[in-house]
Amino acid sequence: MSHPGQQVLVAGAGVIGTACAHFLETLGYSVILADRGPVYAQASYGNCGNICPSHLLPLAQPGVIGQALTALAQGDAPFFLAPRIDLPLWRWLLRFGGNCRRNRMIHSGHAALALLRESRHLYDGLLDEYALECEWDSSGSLYVFERSHALQRFAATAELLQTEYGIEAHFVTAGALAAMEPALRPGLAGAWYFPGDAHLRPDRLLACWRQSLRSRGIRFMEHTGVQGLVFRDGRACAARTSRGEIEADFFVFATGAMTPFLSREIGWQVPIQPAKGYSLTMPRPRCSPRVALHLVDYGVVVTPMRSGCRLGSVLEFSGYNRRVDLRRVALLRSAARACLVEPLTEPVEQPWVGWRSMTPDGLPRIGPCPTAPNLYLAAGHNMLGMSMAPATGQLIAQMIDRQVPTVDPTPYRLLQ
Repeated sequence: MSHPGQQVLVAGAGVIGTACAHFLETLGYSVILADRGPVYAQASYGNCGNICPSHLLPLAQPGVIGQALTALAQGDAPFFLAPRIDLPLWRWLLRFGGNCRRNRMIHSGHAALALLRESRHLYDGLLDEYALECEWDSSGSLYVFERSHALQRFAATAELLQTEYGIEAHFVTAGALAAMEPALRPGLAGAWYFPGDAHLRPDRLLACWRQSLRSRGIRFMEHTGVQGLVFRDGRACAARTSRGEIEADFFVFATGAMTPFLSREIGWQVPIQPAKGYSLTMPRPRCSPRVALHLVDYGVVVTPMRSGCRLGSVLEFSGYNRRVDLRRVALLRSAARACLVEPLTEPVEQPWVGWRSMTPDGLPRIGPCPTAPNLYLAAGHNMLGMSMAPATGQLIAQMIDRQVPTVDPTPYRLLQ
């Protein structure tokens, strides 16, 4: 079904906004993709590119509050909360604490998995049909443990992933680990292998996707921040931007961690907090990992790419700033030194930082906004934006087009 003359403005040109633009265009809509800065310069650009259904459980889990309190006293911890007077943050933490219960964790896991599985399926078709060269690798991932007690604790999580969610997982003994992944140092406790995971290079994906969208007539507007909306007869009719008003029939906010600044336009106090993540990118080592590695003891991810290697992760709740804390960078380096045969290859690029958009229950918010029936939100994907993007874009397009959605949108509705 085509929609001649029906125009959609998508605010936010990261991977979520790009996916929304893609699926709307396939349904015949005319799309403008706008961003307050250069396109693809935010969290979608420098993350580790893991497509990981295995990571379906939310951050809000039983026992995580104690871990967070411990992290307050450890400046080099992978999870860090900078103490400060910040009422929205403390309201968010209260809601987060309420979700740290097993039943809520189980529920959030099922809701996340629906998007993760659909996205994993959609990626295979997207990359093929649109020739998106992004160094795609579907060889799975290894959750690696340096300490035996951490490995033993994770056994319960692995069992839950298998029995409750049907995620395939295989235990790898310390003896078998060296043969399976020669890039790991000897002496590690063991690992769990998740064959359903994949990884890609995010900047290559977005560059190729952008080229594809341009060739299909999608218009890109950089340095065009949405500052407000113009309403007429109960509907949004135009966006006020730093480059003037842009009229459209539908509006989609895929604005990630910046979404709370649009609460008035959305008509809802957005429960999103920014959590800074870090990454280091370097040339591909001679002894490169064969699969993506999650160094669980350190909270660090290692992504092997054909054109390089990336270390990343860290959750730093320190507000909206782009300061590079050298302790976080040191954590990435020390994790690599502890676990990899060839930890760092020069030249290592300057540290990259970006904000993840974190919600109290670990689930994104996808759907219509209270302000107007033609205004939609797709944000709050926590650490899984790259993993959930295709299913999110498809869902937004199906909602706008009044189709029966492939994934039940109920768990992601805004007012909950």
